[in-house]
Amino acid sequence: MNDIKERVMKVIAKSALLNADNVTEKSWIGRDHGIDSIRLVEMIINLEDEFDIEVDTSSLSHQNFANVDLITEYVTSKLESR
Repeated sequence: MNDIKERVMKVIAKSALLNADNVTEKSWIGRDHGIDSIRLVEMIINLEDEFDIEVDTSSLSHQNFANVDLITEYVTSKLESR
């Protein structure tokens, strides 16, 4: 597992008020961890802070934020485009 994915998983755990061990590489944030819209906003803010990125409102979709892998891909693309 790469460093970015591990950090993403920690941010998800923090945002969902979970133990980090409960978030896996294949976790779906809504179905598996019950992240509602308020927690999703908190998670996005935490991702922005953790990775020093800005999440574009046009990017806020299920395609980018449904699970750990998709979030990691999104964060990685933002980091690479700096």
